[in-house]
Amino acid sequence: MNDINILTASAADLQKLLVAGEYSSTDLVKLYLEQIEAHNTNGLKLNAVITTAPRAELLHLAEQLDVERAEKGLRGPLHGIPVLVKDVFWTPSLNMDTTCGSFALRGAKAPRNAEVIDILLAAGAVIIGKGNMSEWGGNKGSLITAGWSALGGQTQSPYVRGGVLPNATFLGHSTPCGSTSGPAVGVAAGFAPLMVGTETDGSLVQPSTRAALYGLKLTVGTISTYGVQPLSKPFDSIGGAAKTTEDLANLLDTLVPGRDFKSSLTKSWKNIKVGLVDPMLWQPADFVVEPNDGFLQQTLKEINQAVEMVEEQGAQVVKNAHLISLAEILEQGGTNIDDFIGHDFQSEISEFLSALDNPHRVKSLKDLVDFNAKNPALELPPGSTISNFDKDHSNQDVLIASLDNNMTDEHYEVSLKKTRDLTRAAIKKSINENGINVIMGPADARIATVASIAGYPVATIPLGYADFNGRAFGLNIIGLDQEEDRILEVMSAWEETFPNAHQPPPMLVDWPKEATWSNM
Repeated sequence: MNDINILTASAADLQKLLVAGEYSSTDLVKLYLEQIEAHNTNGLKLNAVITTAPRAELLHLAEQLDVERAEKGLRGPLHGIPVLVKDVFWTPSLNMDTTCGSFALRGAKAPRNAEVIDILLAAGAVIIGKGNMSEWGGNKGSLITAGWSALGGQTQSPYVRGGVLPNATFLGHSTPCGSTSGPAVGVAAGFAPLMVGTETDGSLVQPSTRAALYGLKLTVGTISTYGVQPLSKPFDSIGGAAKTTEDLANLLDTLVPGRDFKSSLTKSWKNIKVGLVDPMLWQPADFVVEPNDGFLQQTLKEINQAVEMVEEQGAQVVKNAHLISLAEILEQGGTNIDDFIGHDFQSEISEFLSALDNPHRVKSLKDLVDFNAKNPALELPPGSTISNFDKDHSNQDVLIASLDNNMTDEHYEVSLKKTRDLTRAAIKKSINENGINVIMGPADARIATVASIAGYPVATIPLGYADFNGRAFGLNIIGLDQEEDRILEVMSAWEETFPNAHQPPPMLVDWPKEATWSNM
């Protein structure tokens, strides 16, 4: 029997072992639950998982899938494979609450599974648990640290030496970044080989970058978001992440049957032409990610080296390709994406909440704001009481701002169309004039926001690890509407050229040792 290294094993690797009879799905469930037990609230204390499904039910499902595999064969590549999902998907059939990181939803019952959950279950996936997240998708309070929720605490990156710093900016170098932080960390830490999450504005690809994963947000509207916590439906979408492009493609083929994403994994740069933005023009603002000149120089050097390598492998790279910036969108009469989210959130989250059987009777955005105000020790902690993290999380300014949003529906519709149209036109112009397939640039910047405004797919690929603290970094890739196949083609060629771009977290590779976030 082959030993499984859960820090490096892909879902495809595991499936081969299952088919060969060397392991069972029951074995895998036990193995991944052990890793969650070892490092979620113990060990490295990653706080990546809010809840796991009841153990007995997981093992019963795994046993049924083992019998089915033996008697009838595979349903598909996810048959019997553990998967983590973000805690925004309704999961009543799995006896797991959907909390969005909030005490206000603890114990609330959804009327039925989210459609994405039913798709995964039909494919034979074992949804082992629900990942921690930035509470309410990062839409609770201003400048609250990414990966923190009142219920789940502060998600920590398994790559970052020293953990999230007390003075970290909200997407700072020490944070796991983005609201799908828990599932991304969980895949990197060996809690599951695959994850499914959501993104409105960077929520999936940014934490996937920080976890050195291959992640992709699908074109808006590709998959139903029924039973999923919304922010703004014109920008909300679903996607996934994995340690390999094969796993990612298999996951996407499961979620969107008939597209055959796996056929895009050519592993070749032949006939691929990439537009690379000027990295210096696409750096995050200082209040978003703390400036670090050493890190900047390292990333610029490694981007340049990577470009030289892919060109040697046959890729054509157009340097300094233009991608419309957020400033240019506003200068051309567009509207800030946050204004659209503020308009949509009040009605959409109220619709989501009203469908739940909630013992706390939180049925609307106003109810949620009131619940937080009445339970400040739980929901608005000033320091380390709840999260074991010395950071002030005592505001819900974003929720209140949405409650007070006064944009009219007419202004919203006109502004949304204008903003989306001009952004799409600018991206298409750059791709057509340069004869390129996709646009690529640093993942810490707001490239994902531009993709979100357009409603286009966006992905992330791993590149390296910061010398100063170990954090992972990578690049974003934007493609046109429904052109995920083009993006995956580039991703697979990248993986073939840089097979070691994804590395398991050194602190977990070296475990066990005497280490906690407070004394590293």
